[in-house]
Amino acid sequence: MATLADLNRFYASLLSGALLSPPLLREMLDTSTAQGRYGMGLFPLKLPCGTTIWGHNGRIAGNYVRTAATPDGHRALTFRVNTGGLSDPALEQALLTAEFCAR
Repeated sequence: MATLADLNRFYASLLSGALLSPPLLREMLDTSTAQGRYGMGLFPLKLPCGTTIWGHNGRIAGNYVRTAATPDGHRALTFRVNTGGLSDPALEQALLTAEFCAR
């Protein structure tokens, strides 16, 4: 079973280019076939500060998990809440903005 720290390491390694060749990583992040909404297993989110992060979320039996990382993999964040979904979706955006837009 993966821990939250494992997910952070995986996303950092993936986006930094340590796991895939540059052409494969570019293909994975290509959102053109999904009208800019989704790549191959990852989706981009442009934050209010202009930073775009890449990640994924998921729900399993009363747990919601979200992982996001910068395109270069230098910063990654994973969080989990004990619920099937967030009662206020703005909370996720606020948390990601606080993490990735802080200077």
